Amino acid sequence: MELVKDLIDILKSQEKLYQEMKHILECETECVVTWDANKTIELVKKKDTLAYKEKILDEAFRTGLKKIEKELGVEKLRVQDVPEEFAGEYHSELTEIRLKLITVVKEVARLNDSLKILYKTNMSLIEGVFGRLGLAGKNTYGINKGYGKGKTSTISKTG
Repeated sequence: MELVKDLIDILKSQEKLYQEMKHILECETECVVTWDANKTIELVKKKDTLAYKEKILDEAFRTGLKKIEKELGVEKLRVQDVPEEFAGEYHSELTEIRLKLITVVKEVARLNDSLKILYKTNMSLIEGVFGRLGLAGKNTYGINKGYGKGKTSTISKTG
C-alpha cells in the first residue's frame, strides 16, 4: 500500500503542476489578445520550466507504476487498473486524484489549442500587414521564392 500512497503523491504533484500550467495559459491568452509581448515572453519561460518539471514528475510516475507492476506481477498497468485489494484504504483517493488530473489535463489541452489558434491568427494578421506594405511575407526568402509577390491579406480574404 505504500507504493500506492507514493503514486498518489506523484499524481497530486502532477495535478498541482497542471493547475499552474492552466493559470499560465489563461494569462498567456490574455497577453496574446492584448499583444503584450514582454509578458508573453515571461510566461513562455515559466511554461518551459513547468514542462521540465512535468518530465521529471512523469518519470517518477512511470517508475512508481513499474514498482506496482512488479509487485502485482503484471505488465502495462494503468492507474484505473490498480486492484482495490492492493490499493486498500487509498483506492478511493487514487480514483479521485486520477479523475481530477484527467479533468485538468483536458482543460490545459483546450487552452493550448485556443492559444495555437490565437497565435496563428495573429501571424496571419501580421503577414497581411507586411503584404500590404510590400514587405516580404512568409516563405519568400531563398531561391526562387518570388521576392516581389504580394500576398492577399487575411483581412481582405475574409472581409
